[in-house]
Amino acid sequence: MDTIPDHVAPGRIFPFDFRLDPRVRRDPWGFFHSANELPEIFYSPALGGHWVIGRAELLAEAWSRPDLFSAESVSVPKIDNPFRLIPNNLDPPEHRSYQQIFTRQMFAPRIIEALSEEFRKMTREHVDAFADRGHCDFNAEYARPVPVKIFLQMVGVPHSRRGEFDAPVERVFRGTTPKIVFQGITEVAALLDRWLDEEMADRHSPREAHMLEAMLTAEIDGRLLDKEELSSMATMLMLGGLDTVTAATMHQMLFLASNSSYLKQLVDDPGLIPNAVEELLRRFSAPNVGRVASRDFEFHGVEIKRGEMILFSTSIAGLDASRFSDPLVVDFERKGLKRDSLAFGSGVHMCSGQFLARAELRITLEEILPRLANLRVAPGAEIEYASGGTVTIPGLLPLEWDA
Repeated sequence: MDTIPDHVAPGRIFPFDFRLDPRVRRDPWGFFHSANELPEIFYSPALGGHWVIGRAELLAEAWSRPDLFSAESVSVPKIDNPFRLIPNNLDPPEHRSYQQIFTRQMFAPRIIEALSEEFRKMTREHVDAFADRGHCDFNAEYARPVPVKIFLQMVGVPHSRRGEFDAPVERVFRGTTPKIVFQGITEVAALLDRWLDEEMADRHSPREAHMLEAMLTAEIDGRLLDKEELSSMATMLMLGGLDTVTAATMHQMLFLASNSSYLKQLVDDPGLIPNAVEELLRRFSAPNVGRVASRDFEFHGVEIKRGEMILFSTSIAGLDASRFSDPLVVDFERKGLKRDSLAFGSGVHMCSGQFLARAELRITLEEILPRLANLRVAPGAEIEYASGGTVTIPGLLPLEWDA
């Protein structure tokens, strides 16, 4: 057990290890739900020592205070990054100009809507590959590869080079420690770096891929982005949506394949799917992200010292009964989810790719559910979870259906 700082009150110290606690492997949501019985802000000596904020109201407030809670490191335990991921590791005011490139030129709702049929086509191609078989490894055959392919297509990486990303992306997904995950991130960054060298040699030619076009033509304070900025943004674009979308896809499919009455609801009434996506994002909110105290301060009666790590747990917040009635119950008609849920964060660091993620999750259900009759988890399957990066995700998901 790590040394506990002297200023931490004994009544706020609780063992909480969202990566290695044995309960996370089998029942992560029971583990996170039980944290709502602890103080609103508590200190865990695990993972190098860190504060935990999971109560929804306090978490939303903390996200609105980047002056106190810096995004310098978004992993617990803290990893010393050799490079900053733009815009995730930036704080205001530096963060704002870069974030606008993402929200206005890459992920605006009108842009995502225009691309939705291309996403649907890609989804159908993957489902076609296993639909007649009657079974699949959903993680390996759909949840992992589809978000990667969507990103690589949107950013313009040629088909001939996409296989180069398989091994490092696998490390990002399957790494059981932040160190292994970070190795994968470094390898992804190196591949994107080499690809950008080629693209920057002819920077002013128009591109079909809108993300690449946006990066190469965007300006900050009247200047084009330099190579370091472009590399950081490209890495952030790829990694920011992969583990989170894959985790959400896995969680929603695992729940539906395990609960036939809920599955029937969506098959009988596809109009429920958009709100079902929101409800499943709340109920199985996967991200647990880190922040660093930028200075000594007091937050809701708790003394936090400069440099200390704080875990922002959306997994706890999504199960907070003070914000969501019967939080363990899934209700596809629950109201106010886009307003109340913190699945995509809050404040200046609200996820810029949220419209893309929602589109991918919605299209997945719209395309898969009508085609895979009597969808179910394969008998005898043992579902285990891991929290290697910033999300909690099932390792395997063997599915069966009536072909």
